[in-house]
Amino acid sequence: MRQCKQCDFPLKFARFFDWRDDGTIVSTDRTKTRSQITFLEAGELESLFSDLSSTIGMSVDSILIQAQKNIGKAIYASLPIRHIKGLPANRFFRPGFMARFLVWLIAPDIAGLGDGRIGLDSYRAGDHLVLRILNPVVSQILVGSAAGIYESIEEMTSAAIDWRMEGSDLVIRLTHSDKPEEGGERLYLEEIKPGDGSLRLDRCPSCGVPLLAARMFSWEIDRGIIHNRLTGRREVVIAVQAVNAILRELESELGEEIPSILYGHQKDFTRSHLSATAIEMGGADLMDRHLMDMAVRGLGYPVRTEREAGSISVEITNAYNQVLYAAKIAACLEVETGAESSIEWVKREADDGVYTISV
Repeated sequence: MRQCKQCDFPLKFARFFDWRDDGTIVSTDRTKTRSQITFLEAGELESLFSDLSSTIGMSVDSILIQAQKNIGKAIYASLPIRHIKGLPANRFFRPGFMARFLVWLIAPDIAGLGDGRIGLDSYRAGDHLVLRILNPVVSQILVGSAAGIYESIEEMTSAAIDWRMEGSDLVIRLTHSDKPEEGGERLYLEEIKPGDGSLRLDRCPSCGVPLLAARMFSWEIDRGIIHNRLTGRREVVIAVQAVNAILRELESELGEEIPSILYGHQKDFTRSHLSATAIEMGGADLMDRHLMDMAVRGLGYPVRTEREAGSISVEITNAYNQVLYAAKIAACLEVETGAESSIEWVKREADDGVYTISV
């Protein structure tokens, strides 16, 4: 993969990823399809969903998969495999070697998002599809995306889904089903609105990528893994619309207390990771660095912040998710002060959050 000669960032992603001055990232793929994306630690969403399942006493896997299926259908619309949709669903018009070639064709794009390396185990048109993903991450999201794409290709409302881990590989088997689709009216994707802000990122003069991003992220395309050089942890690219569609579905299915539960789990996860950072930084301003780190990840950046002893007030219009972003701010304040915090919301809307966090 070709890299920028000045900052070593992969030129493919420098071309497709647009870091905006409002702390967001807009991705434009080869078909000119736009999406707002974020870089998240691979263990972050896995931890959130696992902790949520433990808290409520039931697995949320089926809800996550169902929510992600619509994302898969949106992804399908921009992939080369969409061209086989009009072909009759039989082995003559859709032979196995064609399916294998198309999976091979899209594998680098999936690997570039840090989702692992996808391959085809078996396909029979009108009957089944079996995929194998090496080095998978957030398996429920991968399963949901695969199901959405498969349903689009086979032109059916709902597939029967079976998935399991074979060693470290994720194996997904999808077959035809007459089961009706669930929850489709809730699973919409927000329109992408590229924004501008006051944030000024130091950028590579050659490729335009923020220098902090170039120092932070590196790719192993052959394995489908994104590394964070600064933390040593694995990262994954997630669509903002996918995060919010999933959280809407969780709240709709499980109740309006879900956002507050996720807020607590996100705060705990972020606090545990920031504690080590605070020790390494010594007397440096942890909150400023935390805000910049989130902006480079595409999580958003506040329009306004006001600091007082033991509190911070925030106004933000472009958070990837208002609840999870606020939880990350609260975690940082708790690490700085060593005290438990509480949040008071003035406004909590998808594109407008105003709140004060105090200890």
